[in-house]
Amino acid sequence: MKQALNYSLKVTLTTLLFCLPITFVIMMGYINLLSLVSANYNFNVNLDIKDAGVFLILTFCALLFNMRKIDGKTKIVYNKRTIAVKAFVASVIIFLVYLLLFGKLRYLSIDEFVITYGPTFLITIISMRTYPLRNEESQAEFVQN
Repeated sequence: MKQALNYSLKVTLTTLLFCLPITFVIMMGYINLLSLVSANYNFNVNLDIKDAGVFLILTFCALLFNMRKIDGKTKIVYNKRTIAVKAFVASVIIFLVYLLLFGKLRYLSIDEFVITYGPTFLITIISMRTYPLRNEESQAEFVQN
């Protein structure tokens, strides 16, 4: 469980660290692009740190839930990609339900939604693929060698 917790913490803290600055840079670039394309445009971006926190908590819990097979008694060979994809899809779906229930999707267009939440989703995917994930036994063998 230690490896699963370390992996989940690395993914969520990396996403937390980079989501706001990268979203801001992408948002400013998109607004500058809009001003070049059209003189009359309306764009609304509101990435609340609470929303980012909710997404990160959901991602953390989904990762831990999907990694329960790593330390199980059956010693099933697991696939990191499958774990990451299942956790990411589950957290995004639950996050979208959260946004829908609290009315935060009501006035967002597709481009506003993508610019607001897309970088956070992308950073999470990149973090999940970048960080190594090992079970406890393989980590113990790695240390002994």
